[in-house]
Amino acid sequence: MIRRGLIITFLLLINFGFSQEKNEVEKRVKKNEVPETALEWLKDAYEKKRRTKWYFQTDGEEEVFEAKLKHKRHLHSIEFNMRGVVQNIEVLIKEKEIDEDVYEVILSYLKETYTKYSLSKIQIQYTGQPDDLEDLIDENELENLKISYEIEYYGKTETKDELWEGLFDHSGRLLNKRIVKIKNTDNLDY
Repeated sequence: MIRRGLIITFLLLINFGFSQEKNEVEKRVKKNEVPETALEWLKDAYEKKRRTKWYFQTDGEEEVFEAKLKHKRHLHSIEFNMRGVVQNIEVLIKEKEIDEDVYEVILSYLKETYTKYSLSKIQIQYTGQPDDLEDLIDENELENLKISYEIEYYGKTETKDELWEGLFDHSGRLLNKRIVKIKNTDNLDY
């Protein structure tokens, strides 16, 4: 009886860890509202970028500044903590840009978990020390960086059809996922 209780508790904890909600709020901010440390890092890494859009982002727990720009034909999203220290770089990519073996592992998970699914957005995420992240941009060097894939996808089960955000490791294994809550708007979007 105790064993069954432990198993149920364990399964609930796993499910809770894998099924949180994403309720991000993103607000455009001016360059002068961003910490100088972030501005300097961005200038050093992305030497000639002029069109950068800055945002303040929160999910209710974490607050960050985010720079969005285009670099080498890809959209880049660079996240900084409130002190201006770079946290990660996310690059919007297409399915064909994921390593084939990694992609097969991700697809295998989706096929096993959902009756139907479709990918909405794929980003490769680089995490590491500020100097290593800078080397990624100006020297295309991957040394000392952690690589993950952040994928938004629609997943349908027999009872639900929801938009999810999954974080997969460098080999395609699911690290965590959360439901993406889309905000209702007062206006009709066409």
